[in-house]
Amino acid sequence: MQQKNPPLKKQRTYESVNVEEMEGKREAPEGCNMVAKKENEEIDADLYSRQLGTYGFELMNKLIKLNVLIINVKSVGLECAKNLILSGPKSVCIYDNEVCHLSDVGVNFFITEEDVEKKATRSDAVIKQLKELNSYVHIYNYKGELDEQFVQSFDVVVCCDVSHTELVKYSKMVRSISSVKKIAFLCCNIYGLCGCLFVDFGNGFVCYDKDGENVKSCSISKISKAVEGVVSFDCDKGAPFQSGDYIKFTNVEGMTQINKKIYKIKDMHKYTFTIGDTSQFNDYVKGGECTQVKSHLRMDFQPYEFVCENPLSWEGAAINGSSVTTPDDETIYEDVPPPQSFLISDYAKFDMSNQLHYAIQALKKFEAENNNVLPQNCEEEVVEKVFKIAVSLNEGDKEMKKTYAVEEVKKEVVLKVVKYCTSHLAPVASFFGGLLAQEVIKYTGKYMPIYQLLYMDFFECISLGSEGESICIKNEEIAKENSKNDNVISVFGKSFQKRLNQLNVFLVGSGALGCEYAKLFSLLDMCSGGANGKLTITDNDNIEVSNLNRQFLFRRENVGKSKSLVAGGIIKKKNKNMCVESLETKVGPENENIFNEHFWTKQHMIVNALDNIQARQYIDNKCVWYSKPLFESGTLGTKGNVQIVLPFLTQSYNDSYDPPEDSIPLCTLKHFPYDIVHTIEYARDIFQGLFYNTPLSLQEFLKDKKEYVKKIQEEGNNASLLETLQNVLTTLKEVSKEANFKFCIKKAVDLFYTNFINQINQLLYSFPLDYKLASGEFFWVGQKKPPQVISFDVNNEFVKEFLFCTSNLFAQVYNIPQCYDLKYILDVASQIEVTPFQPKRVKVNMDEKNLNNISISFVDDEKLIQDFCKELLNVECQHVKVSPIEFDKDEETNMHVNFIYSFANLRAINYKIETCDKLKAKLVAGKIIPALATTTSIITGLVGIELLKYVNYCDYLQMYVKATEEEKKKKEMKDVLSYFKNAFINTALPLILFSEPMPPIKVCDKDYDELMKGPIKAIPNGFTSWDKIQIHIVNGTIKDLIDHISDKFNIEVNLISVGNACLYNCYLPAHNKERLNKPIHQIYQEITKQKLPDDKNYIVVEASCSDQDLVDVLIPSIKFIYK
Repeated sequence: MQQKNPPLKKQRTYESVNVEEMEGKREAPEGCNMVAKKENEEIDADLYSRQLGTYGFELMNKLIKLNVLIINVKSVGLECAKNLILSGPKSVCIYDNEVCHLSDVGVNFFITEEDVEKKATRSDAVIKQLKELNSYVHIYNYKGELDEQFVQSFDVVVCCDVSHTELVKYSKMVRSISSVKKIAFLCCNIYGLCGCLFVDFGNGFVCYDKDGENVKSCSISKISKAVEGVVSFDCDKGAPFQSGDYIKFTNVEGMTQINKKIYKIKDMHKYTFTIGDTSQFNDYVKGGECTQVKSHLRMDFQPYEFVCENPLSWEGAAINGSSVTTPDDETIYEDVPPPQSFLISDYAKFDMSNQLHYAIQALKKFEAENNNVLPQNCEEEVVEKVFKIAVSLNEGDKEMKKTYAVEEVKKEVVLKVVKYCTSHLAPVASFFGGLLAQEVIKYTGKYMPIYQLLYMDFFECISLGSEGESICIKNEEIAKENSKNDNVISVFGKSFQKRLNQLNVFLVGSGALGCEYAKLFSLLDMCSGGANGKLTITDNDNIEVSNLNRQFLFRRENVGKSKSLVAGGIIKKKNKNMCVESLETKVGPENENIFNEHFWTKQHMIVNALDNIQARQYIDNKCVWYSKPLFESGTLGTKGNVQIVLPFLTQSYNDSYDPPEDSIPLCTLKHFPYDIVHTIEYARDIFQGLFYNTPLSLQEFLKDKKEYVKKIQEEGNNASLLETLQNVLTTLKEVSKEANFKFCIKKAVDLFYTNFINQINQLLYSFPLDYKLASGEFFWVGQKKPPQVISFDVNNEFVKEFLFCTSNLFAQVYNIPQCYDLKYILDVASQIEVTPFQPKRVKVNMDEKNLNNISISFVDDEKLIQDFCKELLNVECQHVKVSPIEFDKDEETNMHVNFIYSFANLRAINYKIETCDKLKAKLVAGKIIPALATTTSIITGLVGIELLKYVNYCDYLQMYVKATEEEKKKKEMKDVLSYFKNAFINTALPLILFSEPMPPIKVCDKDYDELMKGPIKAIPNGFTSWDKIQIHIVNGTIKDLIDHISDKFNIEVNLISVGNACLYNCYLPAHNKERLNKPIHQIYQEITKQKLPDDKNYIVVEASCSDQDLVDVLIPSIKFIYK
């Protein structure tokens, strides 16, 4: 026996990995958790846990073999390299022999002013910090010649901001090599506020998972025998499939011919679909499941030069997709036709991609004709030349009747492309760099690649002037001045840069999103105006190993340290002019003495980098109250969203509601699971009950027996209470008799028999396999899978894991020395005698109309509770000590996830559910949100672009808000909302959607309101959450407030509240007598027992009112100033 946790690599040989002996060794940091998958590849499950939750092991096993060459790391290339290295390919080679320029410092986070002074090449400047991102990836730079011999060692070649002539050369080289060894070629160029991205995965590329979503399935309730067979299914959430989906049937009884065959769904309805001819099959009896089969997409890509001239609907390829089934009847292949249109991201700019195509291709031709140099100065003559080239290209396509030709090339688009073509903006680079890295990862075969050209613009940043006209900045204002801010100055001007310098920004959170935002703020030189300008970062979390895969500012030596302190220190070191304050304080009601009136008032903008709804709602309320712009965002795997909240102009975050999380019915978890998620959730509940709740109850009991029993008796009769009592009593008896590890092994064995044998036997005793409802239908049909008893086999891997973890967790709870000798544990467990199962009398409460509502309880529950309570008072327990265990998903050696994994899979075998790997158990039990560095980079880039718009337009916004509708018409003011964009992305599809922010919800008069169940009146009619009423009465009383509201609005006040505290209710005589003439702030302090801050002179009051006709009246929140 041992008395401390063993090192991970020395734990149980049946599941650990001998890292040292594995082929193709990749360096592993000390203390990592290596997981061996197919072909002896190593994956650090701790580091990559959030990424694995999205990608899965199949993609990761391909990714860690990928060798990538990145040419040019000025801006997009650096972002792509950073995101790729964090993701974990085998190697990344950097090729960039350009000498660092001072303007690079403002767009490349790894280049410093010292690098510029030393005249270092970009690759030399960035290589050290890139290597620090991920020790598993071989990262190196190359300075030799890029010939075929060198390039053929890579799987992917990525070119960033490389001239058109060189792109053609590299594309041809890759295509030449691909005749022997397939290599992907990708490129991306950004031109100020727009850019283009190209993907070539060669001929015969296969995408095996087009969307990355979990495979859907459902339980069958009936299949008709007909020419058009109709399948009826059970599914709580409605139809899981769509017409055209492929599915496979299993475990169908009677109509067995349908099993293990793939069918295409013809017509999909809410609870039925058709699959074709079933008339020759046997009659359907019962049971069965159908599972989605994802088709593999075959795609033929074209080379770069060809696609530049023929971006869509190229000839010589199959236009109509077709599908075939492989001989093993397992895989569906579908041919993908050439793209018919560009990816449309903003339906307000329907043909912008087409316009950008001609503008950018014309610019590339101009570049090729001028020694591969982009125009440095936007002279009218240059713009005119590029415009003529664009018109000529379009006219040629018109003659060829190309579908993508535009009616007329817009000169203003050409102007914006040419004018800023040499400028690189950090947010634009972040967006395209994240997108490009994700496309590289798609070469593994998972997710639908961009096919093949993507154009994107953000011209709204410069489309609106101070008077609502298009911006025309004077040349001297945008003239570069050989500074790190030249990229921003060349687009927005020197005055704009000064505004950025003087911003006060509050960044809430410094995790994945927070690190990226901090990087952007540093590159844009924000909050660096000396006395004016400050970045405040707060985060109360510390750095964990799993953070390092996405939160790129942190390193392994930072693990355990404060996120905000480390992040703030790093960006301060990068940009010495920035004023940064790092806090470790949670933003919430409990810390309003820190984040007080003065703090919120001085902020210019709030940027959320949060991962929970409650915190978002609190921050949103503060932004609404103090009229501050809020930049909100979130990510979930390949998906992400951006919401812009502008005072008085848009909805707030709280105006729109996220759908509630799906909950699993209790009876499904306890008796009728049909999905592995159900068994994992049940295992998590068991862990909570056994190792936390029961020991906690024991501690409570040991403190005061009589008080505990009294409390129990008052709680009444329920099954969970009986279970807790039984656990407490049994444990007390056993621990007092034998406090050794054998006792813990016995507890583990008993737990096995209880859950995987006895409970199953009891359920089958209550509902035999042939049990029928009163309607005559079988009980065990559809989602109700009849369970099976499993044997206690100590040679089974799940049983081994279960016994090892459970016995050691019990030992930890009862402060007994732990044991890591698996053989000893199994030997003892094999010899333990167990009482044979005896069925018990049960009471079944069942609603046949809603079979999700079934409860099973023992007939004599109430008597048992009383008996247990009496017995508890007489138990001897002087020497009993217990230590509750809180579930921790991220500490691999604590065996918490291992317990969930083994328990959930044993229960899955009970119910014939497919088992899962440990990662799945960890993700579900730990409620881990899948996350990717690529998605984070894309989303923060989009937020950064919206932030630039706000700073550019803030004066106009204030003028617009204050203007009346008549003034807006008279001045012909443009609708400002159309220039800002909310966004939703899903790079797996790929999907990028922009939309205008919604205007704030107005509270208006209604003849009938669903919530109030009657008419309502709004004063003023059409007010929003941004509006407030300000009332100033020194030491004002309840009566003063009532009189003021009554006189001003001619209404009666019924209720007055502050937060959750009711200060006044007109229907309570005591309130009229005791509170009417008391100062409001005094009543609040008496009720809440909380003292109002000395530096605060007001409280926020809500009033419930009605008019003379007793119609409910709604008014805005009241800022009641009492000093």
